[in-house]
Amino acid sequence: MILYGLLALAALAIVFTVVMTRLPSKDAARLLRWVLGIGGVVLGALLTVRGLAVAGVPLIGAALGFLGVAMRGGKSDQGGDARNTGSAPSRTGMSVEEARAILGVEADADEEAIRKAHRAMMKKVHPDQGGTDALAAKVQEARDVLLGD
Repeated sequence: MILYGLLALAALAIVFTVVMTRLPSKDAARLLRWVLGIGGVVLGALLTVRGLAVAGVPLIGAALGFLGVAMRGGKSDQGGDARNTGSAPSRTGMSVEEARAILGVEADADEEAIRKAHRAMMKKVHPDQGGTDALAAKVQEARDVLLGD
């Protein structure tokens, strides 16, 4: 009986591998997150019910994290130019105008000017220089919005 279970598991792994190799990498990553999330919740629940809550509960937590990332990853990206030039918020929620204000650059600033302003601002707000993690993260996000990363 165990042999049949192992053979079925091997066949399922082969089918899953074939499907994953034929998908674009973004879709394959999302599918993998779904599989790991659902499988982790099921396995964690089984471990918890069998008296191994010490292993089951953290596994369920990690699996729910995979599922959360898989659910958020389903939103389509906005097409167009690599640089975000509109006033609409980026995927992170920061608008281009807000990013320019944080770094203190003009609308026509090139990549070099943006990077120079980013370096100068990071010297002021970095946690090692008396700033905070939140300020440093905002400066990083502003640079990413303006460079379109």
